[in-house]
Amino acid sequence: MRVLHVSKEFEPLSSGVARHIQGLARAIQADDTVRIAILAPRVDVAGGGLDVRQGGYRSLWSAVADHDLVHVHGARTPIAAFAALLAVVRGRRLVYTPHCYYDTGSRWRRLFKRLWDSTVERLMVRAASAVVLLHKGWEADLARRGLQPTRTLIIPNCIDDHRQPAVANPEPLEGAPALLSIGRLDPVKRLDDVIAALKTPPLTQAVLHIVGQGSDRSRLETLTAQWGLSSRVRFHGWQDDAVTQQMMAGCKAMVLASEREGMPTVILEALLAGVPIVCSDIEGCRAITDAVGWNGVFALGDIPALGACAAQSAQRTVPATVIEAVRHGFTWQRKSAELVAFYNQAVPQQRPTSWMNRLALYLTDYDNPRSLGTRLRTRRAGPLRDMIEQTYARHGHVKVLDVGGTQRYWKILPATYLASRRVSITLLNTGPASQLLQPPFSSVRADGCDLSQFENRAFHIVHSNSVIEHVGSPERVERFARELVRVAERYFIQTPDFWCPLEPHCMTPFFHWLPRRLKIWLVRHATLGHWRRATNHQQAEFMVDSVRLLTRRQMQILFPAARIIRERILGLPKSLIAVSP
Repeated sequence: MRVLHVSKEFEPLSSGVARHIQGLARAIQADDTVRIAILAPRVDVAGGGLDVRQGGYRSLWSAVADHDLVHVHGARTPIAAFAALLAVVRGRRLVYTPHCYYDTGSRWRRLFKRLWDSTVERLMVRAASAVVLLHKGWEADLARRGLQPTRTLIIPNCIDDHRQPAVANPEPLEGAPALLSIGRLDPVKRLDDVIAALKTPPLTQAVLHIVGQGSDRSRLETLTAQWGLSSRVRFHGWQDDAVTQQMMAGCKAMVLASEREGMPTVILEALLAGVPIVCSDIEGCRAITDAVGWNGVFALGDIPALGACAAQSAQRTVPATVIEAVRHGFTWQRKSAELVAFYNQAVPQQRPTSWMNRLALYLTDYDNPRSLGTRLRTRRAGPLRDMIEQTYARHGHVKVLDVGGTQRYWKILPATYLASRRVSITLLNTGPASQLLQPPFSSVRADGCDLSQFENRAFHIVHSNSVIEHVGSPERVERFARELVRVAERYFIQTPDFWCPLEPHCMTPFFHWLPRRLKIWLVRHATLGHWRRATNHQQAEFMVDSVRLLTRRQMQILFPAARIIRERILGLPKSLIAVSP
């Protein structure tokens, strides 16, 4: 299934909405049943493994057509509304995440917002198969605005379960205590309250460090000068993640004084890093602090209470129970699975119409036990099962590292068999796991070309299925092969055969034997099997270069001690498997 996320911007270095989309997409992309693309007019970073496309209104028509479901983000944003309209016109399922409704502004601006809510917003909410809210409190907010969704899902802002926030030897920030604010500079954030709190008795020696950019900076600088606090307020402007993590580690407490928040990720990031944070007593903040057991809140607009709370929190440490509660309740790996389940439920399974798509489904529908792909995988399990039996007889248990693997793949062996042989399987991928894993499965994030975190022969068996052809350049392929051989006693490495007439990724005969320029032209102008037509030349190049099929001779060079098994269909080569002796 192909899902298109649309937002007015994808700037995760400075936007909470973009960070939400980025975290969600990274968690979902580990699920091989869903493919995510992100479209936004403003993009400030490379995709980092995600399919991020910079484009506006002109790009939407073809982008919506190329996807099965459209997920739009951002309340009262014209491009989200236009994308929702096109989704309805083109018969695509629609999911809508408003994130937060800000009701501030001039009289005319507030009037315009109310008019939008009663017209455009109401139609979007009604048209959506589901409206995704950051916490349950937003259900009452929607009702107050007269917005009645068909269905709501609660998917809060989250963090990466594998995030490593600790910073070695941080440099302390100036101030006694040093206070830190990170976020957009906007009147709704009420940073003027934080600056005013520096005049309260508990904070007479404090220094406030402000990281972020926005329209409110000049007003805040003026207020700071008028109150004689210029020497105790530092405006650092925008900083990247590495610098902000250093500053978080170097401060005594963080501050969030907003009058309205959807669900602020900064609270989660601070607590996970072990940094005390004080925040205003509003529903968006309470949705986190109450859930994890953190009591660093103060009444909104109460400046003496803000000062006292900040001074007290600066003397505290974040309890381990709070950190663990953040990990348990607010990680993308746990929450994204709910949204993936809804995606699959919302998009009806349609029978392919073209012969190429029907062939692709027959070959690769691994949920259908009668498909050719499933039968080949089951037959392929024979040598793997023999390897497990031999290892179990030698060690009494079996440790498997599956590089690029998924829990779904291991349906080729019965769960009862894996349990009887005491098999534990570590799934290694570059992105986070998309679902909660149950024993015998666990997950780890790493690049298959660099497994330095594992000692030599750390596993009994290393397994990889249809991954080596995707790792990149010939040099990376060689490093990948060397690392797999190093980390386990035995290996089982499968890859499609270059000499199979049917290219297995785009399901097009002879495609992989064509010149690169012609392949790019075809991908740019046609839908090929699993590959939707590329929207631009750059994307077409990326798709073509994402696969480098190997010959039997190349596999033998990469794994010189291996026995190379060639799988065939009707006498034609289909796959290669390198099996260690």
